[in-house]
This record gives sequence, C-alpha cells and structure tokens, in this order.
Amino acid sequence: MNTGIQRSGATPYGASTTTSPAGKVTVGKEEKKKDLMHILAAHCSPYLATASIGYHADFIRKVKKAVETKGPTFLNVFSPCVPGWRIEPSVTVKIAKLAVETGIFPLYEIIDGKHVLNMPKDSSSLKPVEEYLNMQGRYRHLLKPERNEAALKKIQDDVKATIDRLKDYGDKGF
Repeated sequence: MNTGIQRSGATPYGASTTTSPAGKVTVGKEEKKKDLMHILAAHCSPYLATASIGYHADFIRKVKKAVETKGPTFLNVFSPCVPGWRIEPSVTVKIAKLAVETGIFPLYEIIDGKHVLNMPKDSSSLKPVEEYLNMQGRYRHLLKPERNEAALKKIQDDVKATIDRLKDYGDKGF
C-alpha cells in the first residue's frame, strides 16, 4: 500500500503531497515514480500483474491467476486515494478507469518473464493525460492559474514512452 498524502517512491511526477508540496520553486514531486513491477521482475517471480478497481473482470482474472501460480506472485492494484488525491468519492472508479485509458497506469502481466500488455494496446489509443490530471486536486497547480505546459508535456511523453516500451517488451522480450 502506498499513501496518497505523503511523497514516496511510488508517487508520480508532478503530484503535490503534504511532504512534497507544489509551489513557486517546485512542481511537486520532481522525480518519476519507481517502476515497481520491473524491480520485482528482476527477481524472476513467475507471475506479476497490474490491475485496477476500474476493470473488475480483469482484476478478478489476475487474482485467480496469481493464486493458481506456483511460487511468489505480485499484483500491483490501482485504487485512488480520496483524501490524498483531493477527489470526490463518487469519481473514484472513473479516475481508476481514466488512469488506464490515459496510460498513466497500464494493465499488463509478466508471466515467466514474458510481457503481455492488456490495456491500452498501444500509445496511439491513449486519451490525453489531462483528462486524468484535471479531476484531482493534487495536480491542480499544473492547470491553474496558469497551465504548466512543460510539466504536462513531460507527463504525456513519459506515458507514451512507457506504453511503447511495454509493447516492445511483449514483442521483443525484456
């Protein structure tokens, strides 16, 4: 579990937290989040997967697969933090879906070292990350009072590069 209120290695670039607040000098968290899945992949677990509360059937399928796999397995489950992300509880599932549709949190599996990209299938189908960011108070400093075009472009470019890299891992190997 990762807190949405305090900065951690899993906090995404640009997020404003209680321990890395955005302001005149900083954009919030200045580093990209750690790639937990590939840190674990380096330990050769037989099954690793990302899942989201926004995609129930995919989530259940992956839990079943993890339970049925012999050896250590890991599921990285995306679930928005209402107070930390400064969102209304009623939009939690919508944000969880947008995280996947924008590529902020892609759904994929690493099965015996082989990558399977579940969603989005490629970077050409991504919704703009701004749709996701705009719904959360932790990113409002990137959009108002003035848009931080450099930070928004960095986030969009990083997402595209991540999806392209995951697709390449599936096609060519890790």
